Amino acid sequence: MRFQRNKPIKVKQQKLSSISEWYQTPLGEILFSELKSSLDPILATTFGYYLIQIGCAPLSEPLLEPCRVKYHFNLETNSNSSDLDVKAHPALLPIATDSIDLIVLMHHLSNTKEPHAILREAFRVLIPEGKLIIIDFNPISFWGLRHFFQSWLEKIPWSGHFYTARRVTDWMKLLGFDKQKHLQVGYMPPIHHAGLIKKLSWLEKGMKSWLPFSSALNVLVYNKNICPMTPVRHRWVARKLLPGKVARPLVGRGMKYDK
Repeated sequence: MRFQRNKPIKVKQQKLSSISEWYQTPLGEILFSELKSSLDPILATTFGYYLIQIGCAPLSEPLLEPCRVKYHFNLETNSNSSDLDVKAHPALLPIATDSIDLIVLMHHLSNTKEPHAILREAFRVLIPEGKLIIIDFNPISFWGLRHFFQSWLEKIPWSGHFYTARRVTDWMKLLGFDKQKHLQVGYMPPIHHAGLIKKLSWLEKGMKSWLPFSSALNVLVYNKNICPMTPVRHRWVARKLLPGKVARPLVGRGMKYDK
């Protein structure tokens, strides 16, 4: 397993080059542990042949360990990671239509300039009733507040654009996805000092109880919805008329009938 938990990165001494490296910091390790425990029940009941994770390739092995999909592939645009299997643009996937069972977008929508194109391409390659999992930071939280003040610095993980779960769901409805689950993960404050995180554990419990919408991560699970086509008979189709007796007209009231 390439994801090393026993060698945390010192954020002040080393500049991070990817979100995967940030997940090796003390704060990142805590958040990843909660993410994995929340996602394990969903992945354990997901079956199929092909899975693609876009973004955070070094984290795919520990994250997708309980998944029942047979073949796993990591895809990114610009990366020289040894964990990478496919190097391609997520908005132009070299993959056949209706061929993938599960797609995981991990911190990719917030770091791309064309999220709509990527979601359309994900819809194309997924099989009917295929599953799409989106993992990203929640702007309605302390993490989103820190992103608001530090995004201009372009430092990981505060760079990029954080989208609300409601906005992403609106996009998905237009494409034809059905939302299955919305998991709220991580309520610790965005502080990199491990000792201070432990001292503020009471705040984490309070935030989870008082403000459940203010989690660090939004984990959104969608299914590709395909409505079956039902043949409808056209009204202009001529019907066959069967011969029958013509009814004798009745005499009106007050009128005489001559035999």
